[in-house]
Amino acid sequence: MKKITIFAWACDFSSFRGEGILARNFAKDISNIKKVNIFVKTPDNTYFVSNGEIKKSKKNEKKIINFSLFENYYWPLFGIFYLWINYLQSKKVLYLNFIPLWNFLLFYFLPPKTLIGPITGFLPKKKIENISALIRIILVPFFYRLSMFVIFKRFKSLLFSTDLLSSMFLKRDYHKLNFNYLLFSNLKINGKSVKNKKIDLLIYNRNYSVKEHFKLNNLIKYLLKKGYSVSCVGDKINNIKGLKNLGIISRAKVKKLLKITRLIISSPENPYSLFTIDALNMGTKVLFDKKYQKKLSFLNYNSNHYINIDDQNFSKIEKVIKNKSYKINLNYKMLNSLNKRILNYLKKIVI
Repeated sequence: MKKITIFAWACDFSSFRGEGILARNFAKDISNIKKVNIFVKTPDNTYFVSNGEIKKSKKNEKKIINFSLFENYYWPLFGIFYLWINYLQSKKVLYLNFIPLWNFLLFYFLPPKTLIGPITGFLPKKKIENISALIRIILVPFFYRLSMFVIFKRFKSLLFSTDLLSSMFLKRDYHKLNFNYLLFSNLKINGKSVKNKKIDLLIYNRNYSVKEHFKLNNLIKYLLKKGYSVSCVGDKINNIKGLKNLGIISRAKVKKLLKITRLIISSPENPYSLFTIDALNMGTKVLFDKKYQKKLSFLNYNSNHYINIDDQNFSKIEKVIKNKSYKINLNYKMLNSLNKRILNYLKKIVI
């Protein structure tokens, strides 16, 4: 029996960037579970996914982790146009990524019966630090409401990459919602932590307006001054003497680095980042922002896992680096329940 081919659009399908990895995982899961082929079109490449594997690509991937303003807003619009062309030819269509909940226009203008990948987003900070933050505080929640009005009319159930937006929805609608796909597709504890750690702190830096890793600069200087080994992957952090900038490298290489790393500090705006999940998988110690202390149900609660990122007292972080027995325990009962729910959602998707 000939397999159905789905025609998909992805603004990013790279193997080293969060959005690209999210799209790859979802495409492979759909292909494997629903027994379909997926032809993926991106701004500069094409891919073919079959039997849960990415079979081929036309060109090499460009190693960038930040898109321009034009790319962030133009490519989703182009994707809608591309899917409409295929839909009008009676083809099955899938929109894979760049699906923030605030983009109500995307949900409104996608063709009927479009399959969509995991929805992303988080609640904006209430602290006004600049004009951009003020606009985000005012407009984003309003756009969220517009999107919620549209999506519940167009989609029977929804998949979210994390649960950071769960508080936006009424509990009566929870049966339509499936949160934390990132944990389902990536949290796979698969190895023992090695004893000889060569890196004391590994930073993932991305120069993007909502990212807050700039707050770690004083910590980096403090640790370097005391003789600790600190390295950085991603966008380079300049003007810090002694910091090892490794640049943009593959996810596989990052995992190898994490295996010999004592500690990472999870992103302040997203505790579910792939960098954090990969660190847990590789047996690296992880500290989270204190604001998530009662949020991360996939962890067995321990107050030692959390710090105040804005606090300039670095003694606790230094203590964690020195503590060889420090370990984060996972809530396997919660994770098993999550995996069962997400798998059930994927199985019920109508192609």
